[in-house]
Amino acid sequence: MLATAGRMNAQVKIGDLSADLTATISGGYTADYGNETASDHGFTAGGAGTLTGSYHDPNFLSFNILPFYNQSRAVSGYQSITDASGVTASTSIFGGSYFPGSITYSKLFNSEGNFGFPGLPNYTTHGDSDLFGVTWGEYVPNLPSLSVSYQQGTNDYSLYGASGNSVSDFRTISGNSAYRILGFNLNGSYHYSSNQLDLPEIFADQPAEKSNSESSSYAFGIGHSLPFNGNASASVSRSDVSADYSTGNYNATIDTVNAGISFLPIDNLHIGANAQYLDNLTGTFYQSIIAAGGEVAPNTPAESSHSLDVTGYGNYEILPLHTTISGVEEHRDQTFFGQSFTSDTITGTGSYANFLLGGFVTATLGVTRTSIEPTRVASLGLIGSVNYARQIRRWTMNGAVNYNQNAQTILISYTTSSYGYSGSAGRKIGRRSYFNLSANGSKSGLTNDPGSSSFSQGYSGSFSTRYVSATGAFTRASGNSILTAAGLVATPIPLPVVTPSSVILYGGNAYSFGVGGNPMRGLTISASYSKAVSATQGGSADSNNRTAQAYAYLQYKFRKVYLNAGYSRLAQSFSGSGTPPVQMSSYYVGISRWFNFF
Repeated sequence: MLATAGRMNAQVKIGDLSADLTATISGGYTADYGNETASDHGFTAGGAGTLTGSYHDPNFLSFNILPFYNQSRAVSGYQSITDASGVTASTSIFGGSYFPGSITYSKLFNSEGNFGFPGLPNYTTHGDSDLFGVTWGEYVPNLPSLSVSYQQGTNDYSLYGASGNSVSDFRTISGNSAYRILGFNLNGSYHYSSNQLDLPEIFADQPAEKSNSESSSYAFGIGHSLPFNGNASASVSRSDVSADYSTGNYNATIDTVNAGISFLPIDNLHIGANAQYLDNLTGTFYQSIIAAGGEVAPNTPAESSHSLDVTGYGNYEILPLHTTISGVEEHRDQTFFGQSFTSDTITGTGSYANFLLGGFVTATLGVTRTSIEPTRVASLGLIGSVNYARQIRRWTMNGAVNYNQNAQTILISYTTSSYGYSGSAGRKIGRRSYFNLSANGSKSGLTNDPGSSSFSQGYSGSFSTRYVSATGAFTRASGNSILTAAGLVATPIPLPVVTPSSVILYGGNAYSFGVGGNPMRGLTISASYSKAVSATQGGSADSNNRTAQAYAYLQYKFRKVYLNAGYSRLAQSFSGSGTPPVQMSSYYVGISRWFNFF
């Protein structure tokens, strides 16, 4: 019946309403089986549609609605091992006027998601989510501009191979305004956000954790041009942060003042200065943890702290030598955790960019000297990086290395060292074949704290011809993280600020490969396999974790009819969860047809 259906009209127009509707309707045989789901098989029907249109005029009102039903990852682009359904919609209102607005909405059921591990392929989740958002703006000439937005959403999911569900609920409100009067550029903003999180019970000994957090911030800024191609600006802001956890609470108010000035007195010379004052330095640390979805230590006191940072800089381009010379002097004054420090840092760098040996090179080399009081510690630091790219016949090659030693962190009393590298080489073979190899890696951490380092490394390769392509990749990663509703997140601030009991050490490696192609007209085939092995350690978070996923897909197109076949398999486990490993498989064979209804 699908194959013999007739052609439909291309569009419908009713008064000022015009719309187009296209859809793909499918049906076929499917089967699912696994150790945590009842095996089943039988005929299933599904589809996906696209409804677009406008009322009166596209600049007056336009809309786009995309519903889908029973779309499996094995046979479509909708990411779900099991069947997923939902709808996404958006509309634009008054798009051609001074008062544009938009509305967005999405609702997903049983869709696939990710539980993050830094530097590694994410682990698989499934669940429901919804999102609603509204934006509106006013942009009348010679009047202050105004834009406001509101968003809210929920996410309720479970992690294959672990017990319990994670639920998150968020709301945000923001507004921005700008105005230019008498040569002054004025701007103001407001932002409010609230988050409610139930952290997943990944590990058997980990208690259920809940958190409710709110933050609101106000900001005002002013700027004006100055002689000698200069500019001056200043801004003030206030942030209020509060969070309630299962184990305690935290509240803080953070005031920030920024000011800057810059000049371009002669060609190629740029000079300036910036200053920033924070009246609650520790509050900014904990704010970044809360924003990432982590928890602050129980009943953390609101300690007195502040930070003053004044920087002067200048750089000059020596065009005949393709060189830029830069100098920076920075003074910092901080009080935190009952201690007071001041530091003075002088940095000088030189950069070079030019064609070299048939390729193009950019290189930077710099030296820093930092002195800290009252410890009277002085240290030298080094900054260096080199990038080189060259075409050698059919080869395209590039590489980069960077090194950073004794760079001061956000806290005066701590410095970091890091290095990184990347490179790739590719070659065209014949007229329609190409292969490429690439590698990258990085390592960073606090100079005087060996346990603070994070490391990542990756290698990948690809080969493609006119009819077939293949890819492969390998990655390794390790470091420190905190647990959030979205997974493990690399510690957003230096480790001494994070409560040791909140830090989770992670490490692991992963590999993947895939093939795909179009061996004949109308035929598309693809297959992929990936596996990740990781471990976590810290508190009750000791666990060895594994996940392996395999997908295969075939599609043959004949006119508007498609023959589809797909297979998917997931095996995932967390030893610390106390639940058995999950193994799930599904396959599908069926046909689908594309329709242009109107």
